Amino acid sequence: MGFAIALSALVLGGCATFSGDRGFGAVEQVAGERLHKDVKWPRDSGERDSVRSAVKELLASPLSADNAVQVALLNNPGLQATYAELGIAEADLVQAGRMTNPHFAYLRTSAGGERKLEWALTFPVIDLLTMPLRTRIEGRRFEQVKLAVAGRMLEVADVTRKSWIETVAAEERVRFLEQVKLAAEASAELASRMERAGN
Repeated sequence: MGFAIALSALVLGGCATFSGDRGFGAVEQVAGERLHKDVKWPRDSGERDSVRSAVKELLASPLSADNAVQVALLNNPGLQATYAELGIAEADLVQAGRMTNPHFAYLRTSAGGERKLEWALTFPVIDLLTMPLRTRIEGRRFEQVKLAVAGRMLEVADVTRKSWIETVAAEERVRFLEQVKLAAEASAELASRMERAGN
């Protein structure tokens, strides 16, 4: 009786369940604290429509560096695919906290006129013994995946901001070169007129 109670406590105590956000809350927190931006992980058509509307609204006005970063965080397919790693890691954690189903078997034999029936219910004892260790390992891995996904999100934001700055700088260079060209053409025209006038 005491063994059964201890076994039940071990099994129930080791059971992990899915969180409401699949670990995405950690990524949202990093985005809010470090970037002051929103990140979304749309998992149904309503959420996808909401993200598309937000991106469309941001693109309707001239794109600042902050808005470019926000668009990248909402609309980057690679980043969205990275978020799926959170769900996979959490599923591994939950699986590590669950015991393999008991195995039920029976054996029917007959010898002469005598029939014999044996029943067996076996529990995976190794699963029970290693469950806390497996859960700890997968819990750490889940935390590592959260950090890796948050790091990838920060990397996308950084690359986007740098790309925006480089694009704006290139546009400014083009504008400056056009002004230099116009000034050179005007100077050449003035020199030509002065030469024709005898100066």
